Amino acid sequence: MVSIIDLGALKIKELEKEIQKYWEKKDVPGRWRSWSEDRPVFAFLEGPPTANGFPHIGHIRGRIYKDFVLKYYRLKGYNVWAQAGWDEQGLPVEVEVEKKLGVKRKKEISEKIGLEKFVEECYNLVNYYLEFWEDYATKRIALWLDLRNAYETRKARYLEHVWYLIKKTWEDGLLYEGYRVLPFCPRCETALSDAEVDQGYEEKTSPSIYVKFKVEGSPNKYLVIWTTTPWTLIDNEAVAVHPQGNYCEVSVNGELWIIAENLINDVLNRAGLKNWNVVKRFEGSVLEGVKYEHPLLDEVPVHKEHTNAHKVIVADFVSLEEGTGLVHIAPGHGPEDFEVGLKYNLPITSNVEINGVFNSNSGVFSGLDVDTASNKVITILKNKGLLIHAGTIRHSYPHCWRCHTPLIYRADKQWFLKVESLRNELLKALETVKIYPEKLRARFENWLANIRDWTISRSRIWGTPLPVWKCIDDPEKVIVIGSIEELKKRAVKLPSVSDDYLVHRPWIDKVELRSDGCSGWVREPYVVDVWIDSGIAWLAGVDGIRNKELFRKLYPYNFVTEGIDQTRGWFYSLLVTSVLLMKSAPYKEILMQGLVLDKYGRKMTKHLGNVVWAKDLLNKFGADPVRLYILTKYPPGDPFSFDEDEVKESLSKLNIIWNIFRFAATYMRIDKFDPKVHVLSSLIDKTKVEDRWILSRVNTVIKKFDEYMRKYELHKASREIINFFIEDLSHGYLRLVRPRVWREEDDDKYVVYAVLYYVLRKSSKALSLIVPHFSEALWLKFLKVLEPDIEESVHLSKWEEAQEEFINIELEEVFATVFSISSSIASLRNSIGIKLRWPISEVIVVVRDESKANSLKEVIDTIAFLGNAKNVVITTDERRCVDEKYVTEDSQDYMVCIPRRLSRNLYLEALAREIIRRVQVMRNKMNLNIEEYIVVGIETSDSDLIEAVGKFKSYIAGEVRAKGIINKVQSDMYTADWNIEGKKVTLGIRRSN
Repeated sequence: MVSIIDLGALKIKELEKEIQKYWEKKDVPGRWRSWSEDRPVFAFLEGPPTANGFPHIGHIRGRIYKDFVLKYYRLKGYNVWAQAGWDEQGLPVEVEVEKKLGVKRKKEISEKIGLEKFVEECYNLVNYYLEFWEDYATKRIALWLDLRNAYETRKARYLEHVWYLIKKTWEDGLLYEGYRVLPFCPRCETALSDAEVDQGYEEKTSPSIYVKFKVEGSPNKYLVIWTTTPWTLIDNEAVAVHPQGNYCEVSVNGELWIIAENLINDVLNRAGLKNWNVVKRFEGSVLEGVKYEHPLLDEVPVHKEHTNAHKVIVADFVSLEEGTGLVHIAPGHGPEDFEVGLKYNLPITSNVEINGVFNSNSGVFSGLDVDTASNKVITILKNKGLLIHAGTIRHSYPHCWRCHTPLIYRADKQWFLKVESLRNELLKALETVKIYPEKLRARFENWLANIRDWTISRSRIWGTPLPVWKCIDDPEKVIVIGSIEELKKRAVKLPSVSDDYLVHRPWIDKVELRSDGCSGWVREPYVVDVWIDSGIAWLAGVDGIRNKELFRKLYPYNFVTEGIDQTRGWFYSLLVTSVLLMKSAPYKEILMQGLVLDKYGRKMTKHLGNVVWAKDLLNKFGADPVRLYILTKYPPGDPFSFDEDEVKESLSKLNIIWNIFRFAATYMRIDKFDPKVHVLSSLIDKTKVEDRWILSRVNTVIKKFDEYMRKYELHKASREIINFFIEDLSHGYLRLVRPRVWREEDDDKYVVYAVLYYVLRKSSKALSLIVPHFSEALWLKFLKVLEPDIEESVHLSKWEEAQEEFINIELEEVFATVFSISSSIASLRNSIGIKLRWPISEVIVVVRDESKANSLKEVIDTIAFLGNAKNVVITTDERRCVDEKYVTEDSQDYMVCIPRRLSRNLYLEALAREIIRRVQVMRNKMNLNIEEYIVVGIETSDSDLIEAVGKFKSYIAGEVRAKGIINKVQSDMYTADWNIEGKKVTLGIRRSN
């Protein structure tokens, strides 16, 4: 590969393509993943992206974090386990396929499309999106996961690990079938787990109605309730009050309304009533057992058959802060209602089907969906005179996390894992795990402290079939299958398909089982919660049941990272499945990532049109500028407000770093520097103070980098190395050593080169974690050119630890003060209009601490150089600056003073420097090499410029590499007219013979 360091401006996208081709040709990613027996293992577990859509900036951010950590540990000498993984089943994929096929309701899949075709479409959709994930979300960002051996949740060898888990929980008494109120998505027609519900809260406008329930046996007494789900009144079975709450009978227009005392004003104000009075006060417990007439008794005749219903019960969960203090109870539609219904032995009425439509037991509401039924309930109540007030309320309500349909709650039979009984074991296992940032640990612990048994059954198609079969003769007889081998042994008839299809619907339901004591078996018509698919990745990803040796090397995994929302998703499902099978956590460290928002702090959604797609972003900027921006902008655990305009700043930073290497490459080539000959250790005694400072800085930076990485403070580690290149190297060291490498005959330049080469080689390895393409180019086109026997890739090299013998914190502090003083000088110059190029006669630095003053005296020449001053005075005497001829800037530790005016001689020297700058610009435009000599012609009628050229001719010639300066611009010269401080001059240059 030919060096392009000296070819001009950085073209990052072209460079990335070139480096990608090099990696492919040399199989660098494959060699990077290869293992050596003498290295320890760093095991990473990939949180599998769901292959149902295109990757966006949120995905890219997390995957860049993953790569950063993996490349760091590979440089540190570890064997890294970097297996890719894809989450390919479940509701997310089904929803996308349904959209593609125009499916509105689940029945259409079986009636119009057929399960075989639907599943085939799921396969095809996954394959389609995987191409984008492998390219834009993996290869293009230099994330070197093993794609060839990626685990796939749809594959039979992966899927049967889920079966293994389910069979084991059945044998341990932790799997059961139960009847409970659960959240359902009526559009997807399936139950959801608590963790899934927690991910889907959105704002929703709901009805808000106040209703009278007539007390049985009383002509004018009513219980007043409030609800935001009028459709649940159709299945109402009781009214609950707080046993210790204060309640009143309120006289309203000849009726007695029972309401909680502190909510009376609110309720009656909403009803628009002004004339009322309290006639009786009592505790809620007094109401227990009071019977009422169901408000929809005639419309829903089934309620006439219910006994032990339509009465007042007491419950501590009743709120006295909102509504009426009386809560209508529908045991078939609320978890708390269900529990209190069991306590009071109420009928558990659930007449809403899985699709959100009322069944034939619902009287006049049969065939209506819940929203239509709510509207009809309100109309009927109004006509009956039972509606006190009807309004709306805007509130946070659970929606389906995939299709965004509002959920309904309904009682149904489902299959559960007994995780509530594991609460203490889960919390104990989590204690062994380090969580970064630590402040987010409580979020995980609080979730575990309040977990309920896990609903694992889903009424869907594309997923892991629940491996539970019931005997058609006796449903109490159950078989749970734990592997494909077991399935085939028990089967008397199998469909003629591959294992990957056999373990999916509809083929799994065509398997016929036989056994003694049962004439036939029917599989439970469910698939398994997709979170168990990804949650078993710690075992299934490496085929752990069969590949036990590899599994032992990896488990528990060193590192996992995903978004903070995965506290209740993937992190949780991993922990549960691992505790179920291994009694321990499957990971040692978790890095939680904050959510990615747009630049206005809004959640990115297709609806708002503010999603930033990975393909568009990478095609526009290239990968490395995006990586640099993401890694340095925010702490990983914080929300990330992504602003595309700020990515451009990354390009300017890369250009600065690029120019550092161009500088080094140019001068080292000219002077034939050889790192094998000009060895730092042999030149260390000849180093100057700025050399010792930069040697200290690079080692301090590497040391801090390691410290930040131990806490996964990726932003601090990244900022540390980028700031080192820009502030310490570009703005600091190179500025100081340029005159040393410019000198013709001086071996001191080799000291600079040896120091600079050491610094660049060491720091480029840390830089490679941030910008892997860019750093690889620097490695190949600079370091490997000078040192051909080093590794073929920076990513195959070894981390260079900090060398303590070079670290001098006191010297670094002194230089920090030097650069701060330099900034003060620049500020003072700006205030009086004296350019930095113009020399000044003196700088006085008044230091309040005598020891600091003595330290600064050792670098007085450096201050003079940076301040472009002929003389620098370091003193503790503040009286030195008490003179009107000085301008002064004061800080906490020092005071800086410079003269207000230039002397005549300094003014002429300043003009000479202005001419030098123009000639250098012209050299660049002629694309002259640094070592090429020129002849300069100068024509001007200005006496000051003539005097300046005459006085400083030798100085000008030395700075611009001129063998001669003449007072005429000749015809064969490249010429340009310039205006210097209002003075006109024509300059001409040509190559010298």
